[in-house]
Amino acid sequence: MSNKSSHPSPTGLQQFRRIVESRVSIPETEWEYALPLLFGRIFEKHEYIARAGEVVENFYFLVSGLVRFFYSTEAGKEFNKHFAMENGFAGSFHSMVLGEPCGFFIQAMERTETIVLPNARLRELYGRHPSWERLGRGNAEHLLLIKEAREKELLLDSLEIRYRRFLKEFPGLADRLPQYHIASYLGVTDVALSRLRRKINQG
Repeated sequence: MSNKSSHPSPTGLQQFRRIVESRVSIPETEWEYALPLLFGRIFEKHEYIARAGEVVENFYFLVSGLVRFFYSTEAGKEFNKHFAMENGFAGSFHSMVLGEPCGFFIQAMERTETIVLPNARLRELYGRHPSWERLGRGNAEHLLLIKEAREKELLLDSLEIRYRRFLKEFPGLADRLPQYHIASYLGVTDVALSRLRRKINQG
């Protein structure tokens, strides 16, 4: 089981603030209000951050670690849809906006330190100051762009193009994940990905 919720680490808060400030300028008075609303939580390897069929009540900033987002069929077959690493975010806009159950799972693939952003608190911040709303809109737009790119590449692009884009989008991740998880994300078999990697290495 994961560690109980606690105060975020000072370095984690600094990291979170640096990433947020790289996207939008937040007034100091807003930081003073927001920081006490946040708390920290650590998820152990293979622990679930969110489960399909449940309303996800938090967003998470990843201080360290790695998570995967995936769908699972009734037969138990899994399809990876996205990964997030340190300095990324994890959560469900569907649950946040509609208050409805999430359709996918989020699982820690490494021991993952997070800063927890409760959805109710995020909505409160959105109403307090436009800068928070701009941050939320920017994150939503970023995820939408990723979704559109994924749809296009799965329909039109070759496996080699998809794999090279994966390496560029997730630098270093190929060394942190079992190959079958990468193959699932790319929509191919493990055998097909192995064949392509041999071809690239030999070329």
